[in-house]
Amino acid sequence: MRPALVALLKRFGPFFKRQNTFQYFLCYITGLLAELKRKSIDPIALAAGVPVRTLQEFLSFFAWDDRRVDDSFERLVADEHASVHAIGILDASSHPKTGDKTPGVQRQWWGRLGKVDNCVVGQHLLYTDNNPANPFCCVLASDLYLPESWANDRARCREAGIPDDLNYRPKWRIGIDQIEHAIGNGERFEWMTFDA
Repeated sequence: MRPALVALLKRFGPFFKRQNTFQYFLCYITGLLAELKRKSIDPIALAAGVPVRTLQEFLSFFAWDDRRVDDSFERLVADEHASVHAIGILDASSHPKTGDKTPGVQRQWWGRLGKVDNCVVGQHLLYTDNNPANPFCCVLASDLYLPESWANDRARCREAGIPDDLNYRPKWRIGIDQIEHAIGNGERFEWMTFDA
């Protein structure tokens, strides 16, 4: 599967200003899918023969045009996997976090556990062509839910690397924005489902 994944990822190479930045992108993504016990930076870098600090810096400081990558991916799905039976799924997911430095972390609703706990929340738009024989499914968009307490504390946001233009939006608003953006890139949905 690795050669097919690398071939797919290479389609996004033009959105990286430097070739070595793109190579770190390839290293990280393929590392997430590698047969490693842990999928954190250290094991991924060590398995790929890349200095750990370099891969950490790639994720923290290296710049690429992520908006163009997202747009290109949505257009790719629209062009190559369109279906008159397509379904869009809006869903939030929470991930446990301790401490208070991770962007968006706080005590908030954790749906999978059905309780309030310390976590971060992502709002996602998923797509399936709904083919009963061989369904194509993917995540079209994934955005951090930034709680109001974070959005109102710009110093904390800057310290966590959150840009000043990222403000509080309720999850439903993030979802609507994701749907509108996908439609703008050519996606069409016969149905939309939620929290599935």
